[in-house]
Amino acid sequence: MLKGNKWLAFWGMIGALLLVPPTVSAQWGAIQRGIQATQPSYQPQSQEPRGDGGPHNVADEQVGGAGLATTTTFRDKVRPFSYTIPAGWRQEGSGDPTGDSAQFMLPGTTAGFTFTFTQMVPSFPRKASVDASYNRALEEKGIGKYLSVKRRNQGDVIGWETIETPQKGSGGFQRIQWQCYDGQNYYYTFIAHADARQFAQHRAALQTIIDSIRFSR
Repeated sequence: MLKGNKWLAFWGMIGALLLVPPTVSAQWGAIQRGIQATQPSYQPQSQEPRGDGGPHNVADEQVGGAGLATTTTFRDKVRPFSYTIPAGWRQEGSGDPTGDSAQFMLPGTTAGFTFTFTQMVPSFPRKASVDASYNRALEEKGIGKYLSVKRRNQGDVIGWETIETPQKGSGGFQRIQWQCYDGQNYYYTFIAHADARQFAQHRAALQTIIDSIRFSR
């Protein structure tokens, strides 16, 4: 019966998307593009080359510069949320830590954090989207894609969190990912990641960053 309910939720969301206006369907495509844009296949320009098949670490402090002097909480200026980055981590790329996307990494490692968000139209079925995505992730956990799948809500923000396995991670990376929608139908993707060979070493720090995210009204 539970399996039937999962498929019912999934196809219910698909049906909802087929019935909504084209602008909503187009924004569903934007979600997929947003997820792709935050894949940890992103390679910072300062990345250290490796010829031995080992993890491709981002440049250390001697090459890429120092990281944050102290643990720092960033408050977004566009949307009402904040997150905390540990001391020593360094911003990579041209994103804005208080804007709509940014990436931080721990120098000399593959450990990183990135986020992005996009606005959906008011009629987008956020609850149906979350229900279907969560149920699908539960099934994918059963075939070894995820170590953990859980609901993750905060006030009127609803979503789900997944932790990938080393065998079926994204491009050799393992990710802790929180995808969610707020009450105004903004869709957010928060990802903390590391090469699968370094994930266990950095997992606690990565989870701490995800857990630090706070939405305010």
